[in-house]
Amino acid sequence: MSKITEALSLVIMGIGCFIGGIYYSTLEFEEQVNEWDLNYQTISDKVDVFEGVSDPETIRHYVKELNKMLDDMNRLIILIDGGNELNTILVNYEKEYVGLQQEVSDVLNQDELAGQIDSLQHAVDSLWGGDEILVKEIDALEDKIGQASLGIDKKLNLIQSDLDTIRGLIKNIQDSKYGNKIWPEKK
Repeated sequence: MSKITEALSLVIMGIGCFIGGIYYSTLEFEEQVNEWDLNYQTISDKVDVFEGVSDPETIRHYVKELNKMLDDMNRLIILIDGGNELNTILVNYEKEYVGLQQEVSDVLNQDELAGQIDSLQHAVDSLWGGDEILVKEIDALEDKIGQASLGIDKKLNLIQSDLDTIRGLIKNIQDSKYGNKIWPEKK
């Protein structure tokens, strides 16, 4: 009997080991299937996204958007370059404006000087009774002042001509396609 019990216990142990092995391998297989399923879902999602992106209509849409962005960038580059040119023109305009202010100030000072010379001439005439030497000197000073005034008038005319040219350039820029974007007209 002892051989039968031993055989039976070996068979029971074998069956238990066999069932335990099957149970353990089933758990391992289930974990592996879950991992495969997770990988499959990830790959499936990526394939779905790729199919959406590789659709010709989607590609055309993105290409149109990229072309619009490139056109906008080119417009910005042109606008920036135009802005640099405009800045240069405005800086030159400012320099000429400051020079014109200085020349106008000088002209005003010369007008004051001419007024003082006239009053001095009257004073000298009344003191000396119209001495010829003083009259000649005063006449010479008046001629010099007249020549200086003509020179200043020529410079003012030249500056006015330059200002008109600059105003014309600014008007052309304002009337251009990009100028309308910089200085929108108020309606």
